[in-house]
Amino acid sequence: MMTEAQALTVLARKDPEAADEARAALGWLTNGAGLETVSQLKLQEFVWYALPVKWPMTTGELIAVTRALGRLFSMVGMERYAEVCLCPRTETILTAYGDGHEAGIAAYAEAVEHSSTAPPDTGLLAWGPVMGPDERAAYDACAAAIELAIASGELLPGSRGWRARRTALIDRWLTIPPPAQDGPAGRHPAGGGPGAPGRHGAHHAPGASGTWLARIHAERMDAWAHSRPGERSRLAATVLPRLLEEADPPDDALPTLSWLLGYADVGLRLTARHYIPPTLVTEAVDMFGWREQLAGALRQELDVFPLHALRGLAQGEMGALRRSGTSLLLTRTGRVMVEDRAARWRIGTAALVGADDGARPDFAVAVREASLLFLLVSGPAGYEELTRHLTRIHAEEGWTARGGLSDAVRREIHGLRHRLWALHLLYTGRASREPLTLTGTGVQAALSALRSRARGPRHHVGPG
Repeated sequence: MMTEAQALTVLARKDPEAADEARAALGWLTNGAGLETVSQLKLQEFVWYALPVKWPMTTGELIAVTRALGRLFSMVGMERYAEVCLCPRTETILTAYGDGHEAGIAAYAEAVEHSSTAPPDTGLLAWGPVMGPDERAAYDACAAAIELAIASGELLPGSRGWRARRTALIDRWLTIPPPAQDGPAGRHPAGGGPGAPGRHGAHHAPGASGTWLARIHAERMDAWAHSRPGERSRLAATVLPRLLEEADPPDDALPTLSWLLGYADVGLRLTARHYIPPTLVTEAVDMFGWREQLAGALRQELDVFPLHALRGLAQGEMGALRRSGTSLLLTRTGRVMVEDRAARWRIGTAALVGADDGARPDFAVAVREASLLFLLVSGPAGYEELTRHLTRIHAEEGWTARGGLSDAVRREIHGLRHRLWALHLLYTGRASREPLTLTGTGVQAALSALRSRARGPRHHVGPG
């Protein structure tokens, strides 16, 4: 088996142009640190993203470079890496860039998604499209662990149950402390160039300790609290210490959600028009005190707004229910929520804020987040007071809205009230415009919602 230098010498005698291309590509890929620093995932990110995006070449020239690099890997006995360079998929991706940057990026993203060595999302962590240095270091460490498991035969891609074993491997790596010397955290993929799309570097808290998971959470929470301008940053920084003190969920938390999921556990039969039947509407109204808060007969789902909002949250934001014909049934997520009180609390409270769609920051999510921050810092607030403060915050961040920012903010505050009301987290009477006042459980739920938001994957550099 040849060394890198020997392979380049032999290749230069046979094909000087290919040797030059391989040497240049290898220098970018390893940043001069040698073949031992290459991983399969790093190589894939290089040939599928960094090479076509950063190197001003035609499609034919790009394919020639990857073939030269593949020949070099074959000569040094790194056949799996040679296959990455020489396989039809790589040529297809490079050709896609010839149809435009977006087409190439889409082909790259799909290929990485199906790569056996790319760390998957797990129940413990969803990897962020935007990564700070600690998260990127953890991602690379997990990718290396997967690759080692494949090379040793512990994992056999395509075999029965291999994906579950890969997920378990990632969870193990996330919950053990990393080595004291784990390399330069945050080193960009593909040897020193900018990170691959969706893996951009971000502001982070250096020196985090503990498990990989703890380091990622600390880094994300620090970025969440400090990457926002002005007033929101002040509010987030004030609340952040309370988010670090995670407690067990209250024993009687989210009773309305538990009630609805309990009926769906055995299949909740709906009316012919797909609404919750009147008998259960009446039960919910009496059980949760809604008769004192609402006017009218209250026999139809649409008459009881908190019940209708609850169903919408469970079916939509939480993903806990699905409709099949004239029945509401539990999804896999819903089943977990029924069986695990902590999961029910975490998923249920996270729905108070919700998540961005991934493409860009979401205005409704931003308002709900800022509302909870304000209520936690300043206490109960009337609609006009809250609207005034939040309009100023969102104007400061550059938000605009057709019809006026203040009206748009006010609508989203009402939407948040409906969510809090549906989950039994507000002190409320008949007056829809009374101050928003969180119950004791409501305060804990707001902290849980913001904790989920702060720890969640980052989709944008900066606010959002």
